[in-house]
Amino acid sequence: MLVLALLENESSHLSSILISELNLRSQINLQQRNLTVPRFSFLALLLTLAACAADQFVAPGLYSTSPLWAVAVCMALVWRRGEIELENKERPGTLGFSLLRICLFAGANGLLISAERLLHSVHAHFAGGFSVAGWIAAGLKLSVLLPTMLLLPLPKWRILARSYAAEGLAALLVLFTFFPTRILASIWPWYGQVLGRLVLYFSALFVHGLSYTSTLTPTIHGPNLDVTILLACSGISGIELFDYLFAFVVLLDWNRLRKGRTLIAYFAGMAAVFLGNASRIASFVILGNRDFVDAVARFHLSAGWIFFSLVFLAYLSLIYRKLLIPAR
Repeated sequence: MLVLALLENESSHLSSILISELNLRSQINLQQRNLTVPRFSFLALLLTLAACAADQFVAPGLYSTSPLWAVAVCMALVWRRGEIELENKERPGTLGFSLLRICLFAGANGLLISAERLLHSVHAHFAGGFSVAGWIAAGLKLSVLLPTMLLLPLPKWRILARSYAAEGLAALLVLFTFFPTRILASIWPWYGQVLGRLVLYFSALFVHGLSYTSTLTPTIHGPNLDVTILLACSGISGIELFDYLFAFVVLLDWNRLRKGRTLIAYFAGMAAVFLGNASRIASFVILGNRDFVDAVARFHLSAGWIFFSLVFLAYLSLIYRKLLIPAR
């Protein structure tokens, strides 16, 4: 009887070990097949970034830094946010990369490359002027992000979109506004006139006898100095500097920021840079017509970065505390 009892104890102990080992293996398999929401989102963005870079390498006509920066910023903000809590009705269920969807993702990127090469061969016959092909090429450069939608069913993407709405909006801002050179160049005929008129208004408060010539590069004529506003004087460098510095602050304090106020502060900051640039050019007109022509010629290029940095620091000091979530 003692021997049978010992055998039964050993058997139960051995079965408990086997059951615990099977449970551990099932947990490992579950973790491999079911990624957490932040981990899946980060890996999906990483896969998108790699695919965009590969597409642009194979098809140079797709090259654009905006999609790359937009994905990189979204990745950084998802990583910065960390773990998120979802209600039961909002849980997306199993998240993972199936072989079928990865193949569809790769196939869609292959179609984009083929479409760009076909468009390049067609556009070569109509080069030298405005054409619909140019708009199609611009659309293809942004469409490198679309194959990512094939990695998950649409209902699960909707849940992820609601969970990362702020991060997605920040990525869209980077995609369309983070590099303003092309935008300002396209609207320069209108933007240049607004800037020139504003500079004339500021300058006329201190200098009399000014006149204005409305051309593609507006010119303000003064008694001692004429100032021509070129595209390079549009404040592009100041806006780019503001973008970089503002993005750095947002990345550091992402989890502490009020997202709505931060969005408003971004566009208000762009307006502040515009007004600051108009004031900067107006100061050249005023000083140049007050017998400081040599000083204007010496500092009008080198002092730009210093001026815009001071504008950003002054603006940030005014709004920073209002952007933060109050401490509880």
